[in-house]
Amino acid sequence: SEGVRMVEYRDERLDYIIEAKSMERFTDRRMMYGYQVTLTSYDKEGQVSSVIMADTTIVDDARNVVFANGNVSFKTKDGDIKTQKMFWDRNVDEIMVPTRLTLTRMGDVLRGENLRTNTKLSFAEMNTVTAEGYFDEEDFMDW
Repeated sequence: SEGVRMVEYRDERLDYIIEAKSMERFTDRRMMYGYQVTLTSYDKEGQVSSVIMADTTIVDDARNVVFANGNVSFKTKDGDIKTQKMFWDRNVDEIMVPTRLTLTRMGDVLRGENLRTNTKLSFAEMNTVTAEGYFDEEDFMDW
């Protein structure tokens, strides 16, 4: 389908809205492939919790996983991630980015590889990190 907007509910609650230039849905496998995608997720109160934009996105409803590829942007009120590839396991609220990325949180910019975080970006584990911004000595753990 072309110029598609799909609304997904979970227990009568708005879960997410996908808008795509084109989309293929495989109901037998509970999977959706979207191209030029914006995926807006909602919290239990019906407020926007995150927005993912990507060249291609696969939503696997059977496993509750989202795969985003190409010019990926993940935005929340707490910060944003820019990268080329991202996996989001919605079962455990874990985001994995196996490629180079830029993470912006509270005005600070971190660049690195192999990120693991959650949708609130409340923690960030990654490799080969560089940073921009103000960092207080108390913010760092005992190395």
